[in-house]
Parts: sequence; structure tokens; C-alpha cells
Amino acid sequence: MNVEKVEGPFYLLNDDIIKNEDDRKHPEFEGRTVYEFIRVQDGIAIFLEDHLERFFRSAAYLDLPLPATAESIEDRVYRLIAANQVEEQNLKFILGKTSEGESVLWIFFTQSIYPSKKYYEEGIATSLFRIERLDPNIKLVRSDYQKAVLQERADKGVYELLLVDGNEQITEGSRTNVFFVKGNELYTPPAQAVLLGIVRKKVFEICAKRQIPINETAIPVEWVKEAEGAFVSGTGNNVLPISKIGDHLIPTMENPVVQAIMADYAELVRMYKEENKH
Repeated sequence: MNVEKVEGPFYLLNDDIIKNEDDRKHPEFEGRTVYEFIRVQDGIAIFLEDHLERFFRSAAYLDLPLPATAESIEDRVYRLIAANQVEEQNLKFILGKTSEGESVLWIFFTQSIYPSKKYYEEGIATSLFRIERLDPNIKLVRSDYQKAVLQERADKGVYELLLVDGNEQITEGSRTNVFFVKGNELYTPPAQAVLLGIVRKKVFEICAKRQIPINETAIPVEWVKEAEGAFVSGTGNNVLPISKIGDHLIPTMENPVVQAIMADYAELVRMYKEENKH
């Protein structure tokens, strides 16, 4: 049974805009599916090209043929944004096969809750959670993983969980990538161990321009006590500072490296919106 919550008056199935009605059945998929989230701000799908590149990579990994080119998907996305008259909300893509073996690309707006301004000004509380994601580089739909992290976040009363693997190393957030600051350098888990987030990619670009070294390395849990700053990055969160991991306070809000990256990312988004006005 499909539990996806489709928001708004219309969604897309392949190239068709469909009216979202209570009695209309949404597509049911057989086997594994891949997905992608894209944030729409001011009617612009932020970093759409980067998201599509990752989506096509995920589809190839599962040998799922996409019934569209990147250019035609971009056209569909903006048709859907216009039909729903959306200014700010998350789009979700799901690609899979029906029981008849047909490839279906389902694009729809989903419930979107973004961090409050307070979180950007004061930082978020996080907690460590010992769980590992299979195929971390690919966005696979896994309801068991999603249920586990939702329950743990609720139990601990935190905004985000930092995942810890069997080697007692922090790998990523439950829905984000994670970075730590020591001195004037950033430290983040290696690419092969994490989902390669689009905002993570933009953080690397920002640091290259600012000549801030980034070390891709294993992050032992003990590092939490030595961190001079920390933040997570993700489509729905942008660059979000961490003020607390478990009981340990992190002085992120006073850290100039984190503040510079946050400001630069906000400027990147502003410029992208300006260049992609429809």
C-alpha cells in the first residue's frame, strides 16, 4: 500500500499532469525504487541540474530505465510548479516499475517542514544513532530505515540524528551530510561512505573558492569532544549549524568558518534563483 502524501492539486505521471483527487489511486511499484527531493523556492527548483544528475545515477545503479531525458524532466518540473502555483515546497521524484513492468516517473509536491529561523541563529540539537544505511551513495526508498530514524528523533527530542557505524565512526545525518571544524579546516566522512548530497557538493565548491581545506576522513565518535564547530547540509536544511551533540555543547555559532560557509551558501542560492527566473 502506498503511503506517500501528495500535496497540491496536480502531480505528474511520466509526461501527464494528473488531478490529485481523494478517490484516485496513486501508482504502486514492484521491487526497489529510487527517489529524489528538490526544494522549490520562489518558484525555482534549486540546483535542479545537480539533482537530475544524481537521480539518473541512482536509476542506472538499479538498472531502471528513465522514460525521459533530463531536459524533458526539467520542462515537466516547471509545468508542475506553474500548475500548482508553488512558491516554496519540496518536490519528490519516485522512479520504479509497476507490476506490468512499465517504468513510471512520478513527480509530486510533498509535505515540507523547514527549520525555523531560530535554528540558524542558535544551532540545532543532535544525537548519535547506531545504524547503517545500505547503498549510502544511492537514494533508495527504505521504509524500515525511515521508521527507525523518525522514532529515534522523536524519542530523543532532537532535530537530527548523526549516524554511527559498526566502527564507532560518524558517517552522516539521517537526512543530511555532516561537517566538523578543527582550526580553519573542515572534516567530513569520505564520499564512498555517504549519500553525496547536493548541498554537500556546494559546500565543497564554496571551500575551494575560500581556500578552506576539506579533509574527507573517518570521523571517530570521540571527535565530538574536540569539535570547534559542526554543521549539517541538506536540501531541506541548507547549511544548518549544530550547537549540541548528545550532552556535548559545540561552539558553532562563534565559529567564523561556519558563519562564512552559511553566508556563501545563501548567496549561491540567491544567485541561482536570479539566473533561473522563469
